[in-house]
Amino acid sequence: MSAERLIHILAILQQGTNANQSLTLHQIQDKLLRHHPETRCSEQMIRRDLALLEALSEEGALSVRVESSAGPHNQRCYKAYHPDFGLNEARMVFDSISISRFLSPRQKKSLISQLEGYLSSSEVEKLRQRVQVRDCLMQNEKLPETLQLLYQALESRRCLDFTYCKFDLRGHQKPVKEYHDILPLKVVWEEEHYYLVALNREHAEEDQQRNYRVDRMTALSLSGPFWRKVSPAPVRYGQFDMFPARETRRVTFRLHQDLLDMAFETFGIGLHPVADETRPGWVRFTAETELSTGFVRWVLRQADKIEVLDPPEVRQHIRQFLQTLWNYYRD
Repeated sequence: MSAERLIHILAILQQGTNANQSLTLHQIQDKLLRHHPETRCSEQMIRRDLALLEALSEEGALSVRVESSAGPHNQRCYKAYHPDFGLNEARMVFDSISISRFLSPRQKKSLISQLEGYLSSSEVEKLRQRVQVRDCLMQNEKLPETLQLLYQALESRRCLDFTYCKFDLRGHQKPVKEYHDILPLKVVWEEEHYYLVALNREHAEEDQQRNYRVDRMTALSLSGPFWRKVSPAPVRYGQFDMFPARETRRVTFRLHQDLLDMAFETFGIGLHPVADETRPGWVRFTAETELSTGFVRWVLRQADKIEVLDPPEVRQHIRQFLQTLWNYYRD
């Protein structure tokens, strides 16, 4: 038995087979001799190597499952695959990658290639053919490295130094501020952006939570240890946008039944809608609501199928917003 030959045979199985595609003993030997002529050996030796790989797989000593079965003309066929990660799972992962506006085409193709070893070559090629063309907002080549450093900071409980950037009039990102000793809490994905939810001690103790767009962070580095004890409670961020509101109210809504799914998804399944007696096909419900900057935009986005009924000051706030829009667009 040759350990080197075992590794080569396992690689051939991983690249050339999957849960639905196998190779015969003769095909494995042909590939082995073509790519690794120095390992020339008989089919009998390769059969013993394959039996050993199957035994190791059965014992759970391999990260993949190696199986054999009877094929056409009573030939033995062999395959290797990840039982919990196949083409369907890879499609979901890759679809999330391919629609990103913050990865260049080169980065997307590189990430697909890294799926090799989890999928066969034919499956990886199928994924490559599924590449969705979407304009990249910026060629943010450092986003994966930035995320890796953020996760490292969270695991090691270290604070961060970084420079924050914003677009200028020419569409270039320019530094606007340097931050030091920012205490990371969580990385979240919201509205097609990565955000770092963190604490900034430049602000009052009760108002230290801030959210930073990860794609706007440059010159990122680890600094000192956490300077504050972090609560084990889940990190709270915005109900209608990424930024949590300082003010919450019990708000009563009138809603068309077409939007009931949206209501439960936004406010939770604890809602208790009741039929509205004045409008057939509409319901009323009351929910704890954050009065953030995104709340009014969220209400107006539902067009004529939602109405805020109470409290009066929230209705007045929406009315003022609409008046501002009217002032913009009236002739």
